[in-house]
Amino acid sequence: MVIPMTASIYRAVFLIAFATLLFEVTLTRILSFTIWYHFAYVIISTALLGYGAAGALLAVRSEIGRRDPMATIGLLAVCAGLSSGAAVGVISAFPFDPMQIFSSPRHASILLVYQLAVAVPFFFSGLAISLALRDAAEQVDRLYFWDLVGAGAAACIAVPLMNSLTPPGAALASTALFSAVGAACWRHSARRVAAIAAAGLLSFAALFASHIHFEPAASKHLALHIYMQKMKPVFSKWTALFRTDVVASDPTAFDFTNQDEWGISLASPEPIQPFWGFITHDASAGTSIYDLKQGRLDFLDDHTQRMPYLVVPEAPNVLVIGVGGGRDVIAADRFGASQITGVELDPVTIDLLREDHFGISDDFFRQEHIRLVPGEGRHFVAANDDRFDLIQITAVDTLAAQSSGAYVLAENYLYTVEAFSEYLDHLTPGGLLCVTTGHLDDVNPKSSGRMVSVAREVLRRRGVTNPGDHIAVITSRTMFANVMVKPVAFSADELQRLAAEADRLEFVPLWLRGAEGKPIFRALADAKGPAHERALREARYVLTPTTDDSPFFFRFYRWKDLLDLRDPLGAEHTTALGQIVLVVLLLLLTLLAAFFILGPLVVFGRRGTGGPIGQRLGVLFYFGAVGIGFMLFEISLMQRFVLFLGYPTYSLTVTLAALLIFLGCGSFLSRRFVGREQRVLPLAVVGIAVLALGYGTLMPAAQALMLPMSLPIRVTFTVAVLAPLGLLLGMFFPLGIRQVLRLHEDLVPWAWAINGCASVTGTVLAVVLAMGIGFTGVWTISVVLYACGVAALLLATGRRPSEA
Repeated sequence: MVIPMTASIYRAVFLIAFATLLFEVTLTRILSFTIWYHFAYVIISTALLGYGAAGALLAVRSEIGRRDPMATIGLLAVCAGLSSGAAVGVISAFPFDPMQIFSSPRHASILLVYQLAVAVPFFFSGLAISLALRDAAEQVDRLYFWDLVGAGAAACIAVPLMNSLTPPGAALASTALFSAVGAACWRHSARRVAAIAAAGLLSFAALFASHIHFEPAASKHLALHIYMQKMKPVFSKWTALFRTDVVASDPTAFDFTNQDEWGISLASPEPIQPFWGFITHDASAGTSIYDLKQGRLDFLDDHTQRMPYLVVPEAPNVLVIGVGGGRDVIAADRFGASQITGVELDPVTIDLLREDHFGISDDFFRQEHIRLVPGEGRHFVAANDDRFDLIQITAVDTLAAQSSGAYVLAENYLYTVEAFSEYLDHLTPGGLLCVTTGHLDDVNPKSSGRMVSVAREVLRRRGVTNPGDHIAVITSRTMFANVMVKPVAFSADELQRLAAEADRLEFVPLWLRGAEGKPIFRALADAKGPAHERALREARYVLTPTTDDSPFFFRFYRWKDLLDLRDPLGAEHTTALGQIVLVVLLLLLTLLAAFFILGPLVVFGRRGTGGPIGQRLGVLFYFGAVGIGFMLFEISLMQRFVLFLGYPTYSLTVTLAALLIFLGCGSFLSRRFVGREQRVLPLAVVGIAVLALGYGTLMPAAQALMLPMSLPIRVTFTVAVLAPLGLLLGMFFPLGIRQVLRLHEDLVPWAWAINGCASVTGTVLAVVLAMGIGFTGVWTISVVLYACGVAALLLATGRRPSEA
């Protein structure tokens, strides 16, 4: 039975796509809080294969939905709604600590339960879309248009909806929408009434979802603060960016020592003033909060925070990137800063400090010379002409999953060569950049060593012949090291002051001109030519400088070293866990995708359906190439616009929505080229190759020129830049489906399965490739994939590329 092309089917496809993407995005936010971000992507990525599994099932069981397709779509939508609500319930009811999966059978079982619970809704929604596509393949351009526009609309609304309803509330809103689709599709009055009732009940529940309890993994910082250090939860708020939590400490329940204050001198007298509490983002990346009514924290005089103020002008103008609990701002005020600007990614944190939410700061953060700004630090620097005497960045690491659900494995644009160049450009003549980073090993450093490599490379690019004269590295021996960089060389007097203070505090100069230092830091900061290259090659960890094209600062392990790993695993950036998860996830997704893709191929062979094997293989290669190629473009472009739009949330919303909506428009326009696929598809490949070249060569300069302009202008520019790419990419799927339909109708849902499975695999593959060849190289591979896929399809349908 063929579905009549009425507004109802278009509306159903639009709403199912909308609800599916909304559920994916909100679920990523929930899992980012409850478990470590590495494993959030394991669950989401494997669950998204449910889309591919649905297409594979429909390809081999073509009788599904034949009698009444619209009623079946309605039933599948209701099942998607009920199962998505159940998935949220499972996550709430069964706390999971992924760091215990190898030691506890219970947690290993819970991981499997999570994956199955989350996969089911995507399977049902994918089956509904597959069914509509199979029975209305002649209208694929219209169906695909509504599918993509629905997903794009969800990208637009997801962020404000999560901010207003919280991520759990937005997730339940998506379940209500699924049920509403069922009500619209069912003609039977009793079923329709039941679906409407379910939708209403779930909508009502969404309003109170903020009261649903979610437990963070026992290994996450928030849980450790509560259960081991006996801290008391005093504040919690969900937003689209983070879940922000504050816990208050009890000095009588936990014995605070110098070791608990990272960066303090071990020679500092006891006792130190303990921190009042901690603020965490997604239950990790915690920073301390202090009770300023008890004084201005004398212990800072014996802290790494004091070191940069020894070599900057008096009454400096200070920029703090990453305010957190406010310690850097407090230190700047203590050491005489005349003006302090603090930039913090989380607006909730800014409000807590500025409004003195807990009555402990005595309105300290509302002083006239202190300005707190919500935003991304790198963008703030690039978009302003202000110059500072000191730019201070202290351990700003993002341990939260991106809302897109894309595995971005801790990319950090604060710590690239281009970022350091911008920082130095915004310093006064005697100014200083100070990056305080984690440091545990003087012989085999990770973050501190790589930070020195980045500093040396930016100085070299600026024409400095002796970078070591501009760099100083000092560690407190309590977790922190200061990497200090000046546009001009450190003077003899400045070096003497730093050395004397380090000696007083029993700090260790890792590199300081005139001091003994440590061999690896001497090689990284001061060695020339071959000696420097040899030091990088022989270093235990990857310490090469990171760039905006491959900003994976926390990738410290060579791929080959993962087979002979000597370091303990942990959830932090500096261990190999993230890379191991990437490799395992890529292998797992590839195996599962192969099962869902090749399974129907075997069935076709046994039945003698689906056309000759050569044609089927051509279809497989084409839709696989299109699925992977699109994700390579999407992931790369999301990263490229983070800096330009000034906030990760804006990059997600604008780039994803623009791409999806214009993909839909491209699908809509593809009808004009029916019958000319063999000529149009190669031309479309040429078009995306030209655009990729333009994005790589012209877009960085254009973005830099427009960066100071208002946000609406930058958003308009982003949409305009992405529009032509979206229009071209949107043509490949519908035109390919029309070619496939001429071969055999059973191949249509199989093509959908191939595209879906390949897209999920492509998400992880994009990051793996970017780590090695950068995002520009990823674009090149994407264009090559599209070209090879088109060639395979044209050969499979009886026309050679040369005949087009």
